[in-house]
Amino acid sequence: MTPYEVSLRKKLSQAAELSCTLSNWKKMAGYDSVSEESILQALIQQIETTSQHFDDQLERYRNLSEKRRRLASESDDCIKKLTDRLWEDISYQFRGGTVANDLLKILCQKIHRFPLPDFPVSRRNPLHYKTVRLHEDSYALFGQYFGWLVDLLLVVKFTPVRPPHCLEKLSEQAAQFNVLTQQVMLEAETLRKLQLTKDQLYRQLYQSVRTAKGRLLLYKRETRPATDHFIEPSEPV
Repeated sequence: MTPYEVSLRKKLSQAAELSCTLSNWKKMAGYDSVSEESILQALIQQIETTSQHFDDQLERYRNLSEKRRRLASESDDCIKKLTDRLWEDISYQFRGGTVANDLLKILCQKIHRFPLPDFPVSRRNPLHYKTVRLHEDSYALFGQYFGWLVDLLLVVKFTPVRPPHCLEKLSEQAAQFNVLTQQVMLEAETLRKLQLTKDQLYRQLYQSVRTAKGRLLLYKRETRPATDHFIEPSEPV
């Protein structure tokens, strides 16, 4: 749990304690029900439910992101390593200075040098919308580069020197990566919506806590005459 999440959990606990205190003073003041208490309880329940959904969604997003990262740059047959080996065969088959060679070289260099960010969860905030958006855009563009490379190899009738570089297999790998990227983008969008819902609920909670504190102060003022007692000093023995 990040420090940011710990602070949110603490505020949620304080809101629950306030709701309990408000309930006790409500009874002392002689009221059957109070809207501030019911609003606090409803918000606390909604926040807990949404937080659980967010944690589950974050885990799904993390697992798919890790799978995509391995396909892109971490496994033995990842796209980056495969592209490096492909370039060796491309430079062997095509003369330098040709249009095809120059385009293929540019695409291979872009794939090789493309920066792929790590999983977008900071130590302070569990999710930054802009960061996630940039991460998804980066992986989508990376997949497009590889797809363009394979399409261009088909156009120029590239013949792989090594058997593992079958163009049909490369086309399938590019398609699978792009499908996975689309799936991860949908999971990221769901995650962002849940985070936005959490943020909105916490803003409502902060406002409700302030209102409930005002109601609690009113109850204390109303019950003070009944609870304050003047105690006669006892005579010395």
